Amino acid sequence: MRYRTSQGLLIEAETSFDAIRRLRESSWNEQNLSDREYMEAVADRMFQEGVHVSTVSPDIFIAGLLGAGLLTREPDDGQPNAENPAKQEADRK
Repeated sequence: MRYRTSQGLLIEAETSFDAIRRLRESSWNEQNLSDREYMEAVADRMFQEGVHVSTVSPDIFIAGLLGAGLLTREPDDGQPNAENPAKQEADRK
C-alpha cells in the first residue's frame, strides 16, 4: 500500500500497522512515542481541529486519516487502477 500525507510525504507499507510506524518515524517530534501513543497524539490534535479519528485499531486509524483527507491512497507501482478503467485505457494510449 502506498499513501501520501497532506504534506506530500509518500509512505509505503504492507499493513496499516506498518503505515503508522512509518508515519511516526517520519515525525521528528514523535519518533520516541510508541505506535499507540503516536495514534493517540495525532487523534488528539485532530480532535482539537474538530476532526474525529478513532484509535481503536491501526486499520480504523488509517481509515480515519483517509476519511479526513490527511492521507490519500496512491496507486501501487505495477498494479492497474481497478477503480477507474477509463483512466487505465487513457494511460495506455
